[in-house]
Amino acid sequence: MTNHRSLTVAATMAASILLATSASIAHAQTPESNYAAIDRDVRSLKTAYLRCEQAANERLLDLGEAATCSVIYEELLKIGFGGEFKRLLAWWDDLRVAEPREEPIDAH
Repeated sequence: MTNHRSLTVAATMAASILLATSASIAHAQTPESNYAAIDRDVRSLKTAYLRCEQAANERLLDLGEAATCSVIYEELLKIGFGGEFKRLLAWWDDLRVAEPREEPIDAH
């Protein structure tokens, strides 16, 4: 249960930090550093999204986790993929192909 709570706390903190950072990027940095900061945010959002996806595949998420993961998904979609769901889906499919999961061996 501790690991479950740690994921919730970490995901909530990551989402909060990313949302706050994203909102202030345009005002606080030069255009070149904006791109670097956005790139870091996108990488962080992708990591958080994949953690959510992994947790959801392992168990039923509680309400707080589900809400946090929803915020992470929405921000990743907006910031990382320009709101284009097909681009997000293509990225996710590419990851699944690159890192196939272990599947039960068929006895045939």
